[in-house]
Amino acid sequence: MRMMLIAGALTLLAACTPAQEAEVMSEGCDARGVGVWTVGEESLSVEANTVGPDCARAVATFVIRNQSGEPIWADARISSDIMTLAPAHDPAAMNAALGEWTTNSSTMQSTSALPEWPVNATGPENGEFPFYLNDGYTRESYEAMRTANDPMFCYVQGMESLSCVIYGDGGIEQVGLQTFPG
Repeated sequence: MRMMLIAGALTLLAACTPAQEAEVMSEGCDARGVGVWTVGEESLSVEANTVGPDCARAVATFVIRNQSGEPIWADARISSDIMTLAPAHDPAAMNAALGEWTTNSSTMQSTSALPEWPVNATGPENGEFPFYLNDGYTRESYEAMRTANDPMFCYVQGMESLSCVIYGDGGIEQVGLQTFPG
């Protein structure tokens, strides 16, 4: 559904006269935030951008780059669907919001901080802040990941959830999502 909306918006913009298009784009929401994720001896660049006719209809990208500048993780979302970006209604406010988005401020900075997966439970348990693993993890592989204590970056990816990625072997892997009451 969202892809159809985005395609429709692009079709509408393409139908604009050059003067109408210039007016829409001059009101745009071109903004940028940059952060650093320090992982041992490495400093990874964390970049976020928005582009759109206005901030309520902007698309936000979230990119992590290795020290060579190569992108090793990318995510794109509609800015109004992201709790930390939705209140930003102009490029200046969006620049500040994107700066916050690129900061690893989660309490879970490494895999050892992930919630325990008790024996006989169907998954990790964390009270009112549940953590939902991506497919493919068993209790044993999950507990091994927690023991490995790999660096982890969690960023807001919706209105009531964080996406958590881990860094290891030069790449990024999404582990899962943590939800929080909203």
